[in-house]
Amino acid sequence: MKTKIFSVAALAAVFVLPACAAETAPDTGLPSEEGEAGDGKADELSSDNFTFYSARPDYRKCMYPMCGGTWVKRVNRSTTKCRDGSWAEECYVADLEWKKVGLSPDDENLADAEARSGRVVLRGWIGSKKINGSQWGVFNVSEGWRAATENAPTGTFYRAESSGIQCITFPCPVLEASKLNSTLGAKTYAGVDLTPSGATQDQLDEGWKALSGSGLIVAATLETVTGPAGSMNGLSASQFYSKIVPTKPNPCFATGCSGQICADQDMMSTCEWKPAYACYKQVGKCEPQANGSCGWTQTPELKACLANP
Repeated sequence: MKTKIFSVAALAAVFVLPACAAETAPDTGLPSEEGEAGDGKADELSSDNFTFYSARPDYRKCMYPMCGGTWVKRVNRSTTKCRDGSWAEECYVADLEWKKVGLSPDDENLADAEARSGRVVLRGWIGSKKINGSQWGVFNVSEGWRAATENAPTGTFYRAESSGIQCITFPCPVLEASKLNSTLGAKTYAGVDLTPSGATQDQLDEGWKALSGSGLIVAATLETVTGPAGSMNGLSASQFYSKIVPTKPNPCFATGCSGQICADQDMMSTCEWKPAYACYKQVGKCEPQANGSCGWTQTPELKACLANP
């Protein structure tokens, strides 16, 4: 059985869906496509649905920066505007710049490697910088979205989030999704099936949790969902992406005379020694707990050690 997100709505409820507007482009003076709004900088656009790109590695064998960078292209679009102003199926950039995302050096290196391997959807714009005395394309990242699995994405890319509608039957418009790089407004759907992505249960749980927070990007196709309330469109996701955010440093550390206390500040304690204290040092994880306070995470390894220190 497929696992989907569904809420249900009162049978008597009437849902008014937005009218479908013509997907036309503003007059930019540039080659236009259906639903296009140019390639302006992401922070200059009022919509959250523009300037999203896919990426793939450059395997050509020549000296950097001529080779070895990344190929980027707008998702859901057949052409992309390159650094020199030309339009092509995809554009070469020598580097990805992550400064605007605010990642730590380790997190930036990981995100950069994943993006270059094709596992990240990028939001931003193509600029240029001088490398070895010449100007080369560079992609300025304003947002990064990490793939949940190794599956190759197929279908249309959407930005999806919970619609906030509560229901008592289905199908019901519990999901709101917008096609990326399109002027079409958001539409409501009966839900999203994340299982075709090949995600584990933990990954699915994180994906569904994100739908009520920062949302997800999904590469998906339409499917018909039927139930007591009739039928409506849902999304079937070949891949889904969660927003890359700066990792908060762990504020917790081992303290006390024998290192037996987990806290976010130095703590005083008596200085007796117990064999169990060695467990905290050897296998203990001092980190924030579900209630927000610092504590020793009760892993199976810690429990076994404390049972027989």
